Amino acid sequence: MKYKHIVKVFFVVTCVIFVLIQFIQPNRDNPQFDPAMTMQAELNVPANIVSLLDRGCYDCHSNETRWPFYAYVAPASWLVSYDVSEGRKHFNMSEWGKYRMSKKASILGGINSAVKEKEMPLPKYIPLHPEADLTDAERDTLAAWAQSAAEELMGGGEEE
Repeated sequence: MKYKHIVKVFFVVTCVIFVLIQFIQPNRDNPQFDPAMTMQAELNVPANIVSLLDRGCYDCHSNETRWPFYAYVAPASWLVSYDVSEGRKHFNMSEWGKYRMSKKASILGGINSAVKEKEMPLPKYIPLHPEADLTDAERDTLAAWAQSAAEELMGGGEEE
């Protein structure tokens, strides 16, 4: 009898806590940006690469995040918001025009290695976003493009 009472109290307390944490909502902003300052516009990214970036990168590395339903339900919302914030800190394709040339080349080199090593998209992201799971051929294509774009920037760009 006492065991049932403890379980019931635990369930009620857990439900109350779950409801209360819904009032602690994270930032889910998609800041405004100038389309002419994006990576895609500045580098004239080919359509096939834009498609790969859209599937695997935009949600965390741009101001065009598609917030899924669970981004509105705590505590998952806190994790999603944190991942997007961290992704945008590393680099933001919507803010590409604000970076120095050397930073742009470094980011492209990072894309090359992270995609090749299957570090990106984050493995924890893929189960809920299977469309982001790039094939080996797609990874090779994206990595090669990033490497080529980095080399082009460093070969033809002046430091800003």
